[in-house]
Amino acid sequence: MHHKSRFFFLALVMTFAFAGCESHQAKIDALQKRYDDLAAQFHKDCSAEYLKVPPSISQKCTDEDKQVHEAYQRVQDEKAKQ
Repeated sequence: MHHKSRFFFLALVMTFAFAGCESHQAKIDALQKRYDDLAAQFHKDCSAEYLKVPPSISQKCTDEDKQVHEAYQRVQDEKAKQ
């Protein structure tokens, strides 16, 4: 009986550990998708402004650039938790 209890407890711990890792990876994946979407939008909206000589960056592109950098930092912070 004691052996079965130990096996059950070990299986339960492993299940929770796996579920925690899986949800952590899902969070990283969601943050990465958000970052990818913001970066693509920034590239679409603002790449021409950076090619001008001299570059003239609109407030919209400055704000989008800030959002992209913040999203990237959130991805990196979450990955560091592993």
